[in-house]
This record gives sequence, C-alpha cells and structure tokens, in this order.
Amino acid sequence: MTYSRPSHRRVPSEVIVNKNVSWVSQPSVWAWYFGLVIAAWLVASAFTQDTGMAWTYVHLVHGVVSYYLLHWIKGTPFAEDDQGQYCRQTFWEQLDNGVYATFKRKVFTAVPVVLFLLATNGTDFRKQPLGLNLVVVLVLVIAKLPALHKVRFFGINKY
Repeated sequence: MTYSRPSHRRVPSEVIVNKNVSWVSQPSVWAWYFGLVIAAWLVASAFTQDTGMAWTYVHLVHGVVSYYLLHWIKGTPFAEDDQGQYCRQTFWEQLDNGVYATFKRKVFTAVPVVLFLLATNGTDFRKQPLGLNLVVVLVLVIAKLPALHKVRFFGINKY
C-alpha cells in the first residue's frame, strides 16, 4: 500500500462559502442597490415638492432598514450548511469574513454618508431635521467601525 501526501489545494466544492453574504460579490447587486435608492428618491420626490426633503426621507428610511438588515439580524437562513458558525454574527460581521477595508464594506459605509450629504445640502436647513439626519449617519458609521466588531453595548442583541 502506498501512501500519498494529501494535496493542500482544495477543489471548489470543498471551499466553505457563506451563502448569506456571498451574493454581495455579484456586480448586479450594486446596480439593484443604487437603483433602489434612486427609485426611493423618485417616489419620495413625487409626494413632496422639495427634492432635498425627499433625500432626507430616503436617508432616514435607508438608515433604519440598513441598520436592521446589516447590524441587527444575526445568523443565516442557511443554518444547515454552516453548523452554527454564523449564528451569533450579524450580516456586517459575516461580510468578507470580518476583513475590513474591502470594496463591499467601503460602499456600505459610503452610501449613508453620501445620502446624509444629499439630504442636508439639498434643502433649506430650517425645513429639514438636521439632528435626526446626523444621528442616523453617526449610528450607521459608528456601527461599522473595526473597533466595534462583535461588540454589543449593554448586552443588547447579545444572543
């Protein structure tokens, strides 16, 4: 019987892929993401005369939805494949296996900042809620900092 050394190369079927976040690597995802933001602005601007206030509404809704989807929900719907590996991680923590400064993380960080700038500079400061816009962008950006990776304040959303 001969002994052969195991190969250190993995075939694609052996590579562990997190199905919960792997779809974000597709270029079409970014087209849909930016398309949804523009569509939300078009809908909001149809109901208001001020396009700057429409950006404010888009920024606030985007902030709430993206915080919930990226930083609140934990685990993966594909639990049978990951054997509980991701059950205590949010989508943001699973993205790129926790590696920071990747393209995906930069885009998810830049979009709230750009929406904040569009919302605050697009309309008169007397009409739009600057404080609320500021709170939303600060919460979103601070939640994405590398120093807060897997940090839960006061035990909120710990389990």
